[in-house]
Amino acid sequence: MPSTPIKSCNKYLLSYKDSSNNTHQVGFYARDAYDCLLLAKEFNTYVHDHPGSVIRIQQKF
Repeated sequence: MPSTPIKSCNKYLLSYKDSSNNTHQVGFYARDAYDCLLLAKEFNTYVHDHPGSVIRIQQKF
């Protein structure tokens, strides 16, 4: 992913459920929801190994 100035990014909140059905939320600055998912896969091993665990990606204003 090319380097993007943070001014051109938006804040996203990604929610996922773990194997114990606990909900976790992680925030990222990304260009869009898909980039948020890619960042989550890169920095969170559980999301990387279980991409189907993501239940919501919400843009925060």
